[in-house]
Amino acid sequence: MGDLLWIDVSSTTGSSIDSSSITTSQEIFQLPLWRHELDMVFLYTVFYVAVFSVGFFGNVFVVLAVVIHPSLRSTTDWLISSLATADLLIMLFCLPATLLNNILTEWQLGSFACKLSVWVNATTSCASIFTLVAVTADRYMAICHTLKYTQWDTKYTLYIIAGIWIVSGSMASPQIYNYDTVKFDYLTEDNRLAHIWLCSSTSDERIQFLVVNLLLGFIAPFILIFVFYTMIFIRVSNHRSLAVDAHIRDERVKLRVAHMMLTVIAFFALCWVPLYSIYFYFLFISDGDSEFMRVASTILRPFFQWLSLLSSSLNPVIYIAYSLKYRRAFHRLLLLPCRNRYERVRTLTRTTLRLGSSPQTIKKRPPNYLSTTLPTEQTTLTRASNRSLNNFRSPSGSPSLVDGRESRESDFRFSSCKKITQF
Repeated sequence: MGDLLWIDVSSTTGSSIDSSSITTSQEIFQLPLWRHELDMVFLYTVFYVAVFSVGFFGNVFVVLAVVIHPSLRSTTDWLISSLATADLLIMLFCLPATLLNNILTEWQLGSFACKLSVWVNATTSCASIFTLVAVTADRYMAICHTLKYTQWDTKYTLYIIAGIWIVSGSMASPQIYNYDTVKFDYLTEDNRLAHIWLCSSTSDERIQFLVVNLLLGFIAPFILIFVFYTMIFIRVSNHRSLAVDAHIRDERVKLRVAHMMLTVIAFFALCWVPLYSIYFYFLFISDGDSEFMRVASTILRPFFQWLSLLSSSLNPVIYIAYSLKYRRAFHRLLLLPCRNRYERVRTLTRTTLRLGSSPQTIKKRPPNYLSTTLPTEQTTLTRASNRSLNNFRSPSGSPSLVDGRESRESDFRFSSCKKITQF
């Protein structure tokens, strides 16, 4: 939502005034750098850094898993990678800007960063919710219209993803013109004049928020999601073989993926509804001077912003919890450096052994190499054969001829011992 960086001047100590009422005799008061005490600044930083760490690495793993592993190339997987890309952009652009906006008194990054962060924020928010609608429609087709779904070409999904991002960027484009760094003049409690630069809207944004952000970017998509999942529930309820006696593995997988994405959608709604609600209060209900307005600006708004960012970091955790494919893919990605090192060592070992057993190496060995390694074995075998021969001889030293079969066995053993000795 583009209004994520909106700040009310009443959240600081003092009251806003009209610039025409400023007199040159008033002293200009320099505002402090930090909006809160240092312990609160540290607490804000810890919570935001925790969300950034989980969200950044988790969504990077999701994108890499879909790109690297061929088993994650289905329509749902491509849509999940698009959602992970949106969450990754939120982590990189929106989270740092929101953190600085909540701990610093003024906007310090200039006009371009203000416009870019607001536009990226609005684009990724719309892309996320539209992608969730596409995933829900994909699950509806897979479960309720299986034959038509099998004829769907995965490359069409890439066109849908591109269309989602183009529409989202177009819907967010007015934020580029509406937002800029704006200087506010207000009086402190001791009647001193202060200037504050904020990243704020330069025009009335109530229509933009109500039509684009709230209606088209939140309420309408969730109505479609509710309709799709209602039809999925009716389909599953009428076919108990899919819900209870699911002997077909593909049907069980479809239902499990639908359950996983429903969990993602539920967390998305729970994390974003409070933020939309408080901005609706700021724009349409608040009188600007109430005590609740001050509490909402200083406490509720930063917490609800952090909660909306939390939804982007929880999605990879949900994928791992529900999908065996993603667990395996994440495991392989984590072990990839060890596997690459093992393959290098294995290749080097094989090359060394191959060179060591090559004909050129054998020719360089001494001519009597084999004979020099066998005397001990040959002597041992000769002694064993002599002891065997003595056992088959009579006390007089001649072979026993009492039984012809025994004589033949002695001859056979004798000949075998001779062959062993000669080897």
